[in-house]
Amino acid sequence: MAVPPPPMPTSSVSSLGEADVKPMEVSDQMSSSNGYFGAGQLNPTTRSFKIVTESPLVVMFLFQLYGRLVQTNIPHLLPLMVSAISVAGPEKVPPHLKTHFIELKGAQVKTVSFLTYLLKSFADYIKPHEESICKSIVNLLVTCSDSVSIRKELLVALKHVLGTDFKRGLFPLIDTLLEERVLVGTGRACFETLRPLAYSLLAEIVHHVRGDLSLSQVEPIFEKGVDQQSMDEARILLGRILDAFVGKFNTFKRTIPQLLEEGEDVKGRSTLRSKLELPVQAVLNLQVPVEHSKEVNDCKHLIKTLVMGMKTIIWSITHAHLPRSQVSASTQGTPPQVLASASTSSSVPQPFKGMREDEVWKASGVLKSGVHCLALFKEKEEEREMIHLFSQILAIMEPRDLMDMFSLCMPELFECMISNTQLVHIFSSLLQAPKVFRPFADVLVNFLVSSKLDVLKHPDSPAAKLVLHLFRFLFGAVAKAPSDCERILQPHVHVIMETCMKNATEVEKPIGYLQLLRTMFRALAGGKFELLLRDLISMLQLCLSMLLALLEGPNGEDMRELLLELCLTLPARLSSLLPYLPRLMKPLVMCLQGSDDLVSLGLRTLEFWIDSLNPDFLEPSMANVMSEVILALWSHLRPAPYPWGGKSLQLLGKLGGRNRRFLKEPLALECKENPEHGLRVILTFEPSTPFLVPLDRCINLAVAAVMQRSAIVDAFYRKQALKFLRVCLSSQLNLPGSATDDGFTSRMLSTLLVPQLIHLGEDQRHLI
Repeated sequence: MAVPPPPMPTSSVSSLGEADVKPMEVSDQMSSSNGYFGAGQLNPTTRSFKIVTESPLVVMFLFQLYGRLVQTNIPHLLPLMVSAISVAGPEKVPPHLKTHFIELKGAQVKTVSFLTYLLKSFADYIKPHEESICKSIVNLLVTCSDSVSIRKELLVALKHVLGTDFKRGLFPLIDTLLEERVLVGTGRACFETLRPLAYSLLAEIVHHVRGDLSLSQVEPIFEKGVDQQSMDEARILLGRILDAFVGKFNTFKRTIPQLLEEGEDVKGRSTLRSKLELPVQAVLNLQVPVEHSKEVNDCKHLIKTLVMGMKTIIWSITHAHLPRSQVSASTQGTPPQVLASASTSSSVPQPFKGMREDEVWKASGVLKSGVHCLALFKEKEEEREMIHLFSQILAIMEPRDLMDMFSLCMPELFECMISNTQLVHIFSSLLQAPKVFRPFADVLVNFLVSSKLDVLKHPDSPAAKLVLHLFRFLFGAVAKAPSDCERILQPHVHVIMETCMKNATEVEKPIGYLQLLRTMFRALAGGKFELLLRDLISMLQLCLSMLLALLEGPNGEDMRELLLELCLTLPARLSSLLPYLPRLMKPLVMCLQGSDDLVSLGLRTLEFWIDSLNPDFLEPSMANVMSEVILALWSHLRPAPYPWGGKSLQLLGKLGGRNRRFLKEPLALECKENPEHGLRVILTFEPSTPFLVPLDRCINLAVAAVMQRSAIVDAFYRKQALKFLRVCLSSQLNLPGSATDDGFTSRMLSTLLVPQLIHLGEDQRHLI
């Protein structure tokens, strides 16, 4: 492998053929136009950087073909390659030599790639050159031009180095690598294209050296705060990092909608492209462009990194002024890398745990902007992971900081959740976190009761559905910890009750308010909330009157079932419901005659009343509906697998002899004046299928014609009507087929129809 000498060559012409000479001629013309004149002599290929650029790939290919040559040639090639990549070149490159300088750097980067190819297989040979190779890689990052392809290949080579033990040679050079222009260059194309790869490499490098960094560098800022001064400095740096992260979230908030819109456009054009572009690309063996998907994946990677880093920042700021001896690894939310370290300083006055006002204001940007970034994660698994990570950021905060942050952001979060309902799971996670459950529930119920109850006037709107969803999460979590949350709900339950009762009788569609009442009633069931149940006693009569009035009105089946459930689940102890027990009997009977859910509720309620109340009190309350209750219970006496047969039989047994007293009263039996199906004639028109023709209306018409007193109906038609009635009556009486004598049939019909014919005149009777 030939290596160009240290002096900068005046030309880079290959002597491999005419194809290589022509570009050199063009280069000479360009050089002449810039005031530079070459010697007019073609240089050998050993002085061409383009040839050097291709040489590592050729050597790699030969090594793969002739493996026996590797051991003998590697010791000779390594010093040459290490020397080649260490050539720095001139500090200031004349304009007419910039092309050659780029070719030089490209050749060196290719050589670095070849070296990284040899790292794992020939580590023993490369070990003596570890420091030199790492310095050369960093120097190439500093001096390399803003060529996307060259810089990307160099970053990929750096990634391979980080995967081996040779990464230790990079640790002393961390200060240089921390500069952004070194990693991604200064060109816009490099900045936009290489930034994700560059920062992921930087994060990996910092991860390996974080224990050896000083406070003036990036990490570990928190661990270096061992006294008051260093704690103050650490907090300032952490605040700057927090500000930078929030700013990045804000940038993504503006760009992600455009990215999603572009994705929809690409999706919309996919059908046409599959018909036109893809077959052509398949024939020409062209690769389908994936720029948009790559950009989306890069954004996802960056957002995930920001979310994970934000957790560490929030935790570090919260504990920044605590003595390190008080910070244990078992503290909730502690990042794994943050361990307890003994503090030799006892001069820290009154350690402060939490965030300051300005820090809370900055951190609120995570909610205002960060939640919008989650819209990019559409797959179920990655969406669940990101929501979990995002929830962890908030769950490690101090309760007062969380309350302040959500108080600032709740309106914007609500609007965001309307378009992305999966964000509700963040609220669900916080309502299950022991540390922040109470303060978050306080903020949430205040927000919903004070500003969002009016949206339930339009129950089909997304906002109304979201409000009900949040209330279900809230009351469900509160029901699990009644002792902790009773004081939180106490100022709001009365307001919720009044608002729902008022709007249930005024708005056109009150089902939203009734559903909210059902959610609250279910949460308060069981008598665990002494204060709340006591406060609601004064509203029981009004609430029951409202529910019964709505039940009497015209309602759909879903509305009716909801009203019945509310009647039987009023939030009160049984002792408070005793005055209203007679009024609850009718809803009880309707439940026993309703759907499966209502039957279950009705049976549970009846059993509770029978077990808890004295028969002398219960019987008068049930007197008016006792027969209906017993009949309803009897209707459920069915064998398995019917679910309510056993429970109904058990309740009849608990009633004892009382379940037979109602037999003395007449039962309301169903009857019909006419049978469901009267006389019908089967008609068939071959080859069609036979069909039934009901004759009820025809018989009624014939009877009307025969019984008509006036002479409006002609005698002929009356005679035909009477014949029709005779045939119909004969078929119904199952008369013998031999009874065909007109006189016999006439006499029998006369006898049967005489009550109807006594009103006919003499001139009409002879028709029979």
